[in-house]
Amino acid sequence: MIKNKFCIVGIDNDFEEFIIENKGNYLGLISNYKKNYKITKRAGKEKITDWLKLKKKYNPNIFIVIDQGKERKSLTDKIYKKNVKNLIMSKTYIDKFVMKDLSTKKGILIQKLCFISSRVNINNGVKINVGSQIHHDVLIGEYVTIAPRALILGSVKIGKFTYIGANAIIKQGVSIGKNAVIGAGAVVIRNVKDNDVVAGNPAKSIK
Repeated sequence: MIKNKFCIVGIDNDFEEFIIENKGNYLGLISNYKKNYKITKRAGKEKITDWLKLKKKYNPNIFIVIDQGKERKSLTDKIYKKNVKNLIMSKTYIDKFVMKDLSTKKGILIQKLCFISSRVNINNGVKINVGSQIHHDVLIGEYVTIAPRALILGSVKIGKFTYIGANAIIKQGVSIGKNAVIGAGAVVIRNVKDNDVVAGNPAKSIK
């Protein structure tokens, strides 16, 4: 259970249950989307004046659930700053030493049913979606997004702002550059360059 007042930034249906479970401290959804989110009340609308009112009254924790890593970083740096906190959901396994290291970071979001093994270095702003597995000695750069049920094997390096698609498999020892995109279901057996887009089994550049 969340002990402090909080807002969710962005729209992600995976968080409905979490919001309901913590409704006593939930202040609302902050989003630049025009449509209302079906179970939330709106708050903020991404306008800095609205956010300053919320901050003054509640000083809430902010959880940014947007998938785009660069947008998460921009919102953290320009608007929400120190209010951005880590959110680690229940029913997930994280090595105890990795968990300790996470306490020194911010803006990390780890959803349910994930497995994170030993000596995994997760940097600020990383989002790890439902059911993903990350094995030993993996380095994940800032504001990486890992989609549901991705499998990342040992000794992998992932550059900042990279997006790993749903059900992708990253084989052991692979290095993935910055700002790359790994397609859903891709099986990556070779290194991926900065800014590349790869898909398929085995994954090949489709940029």
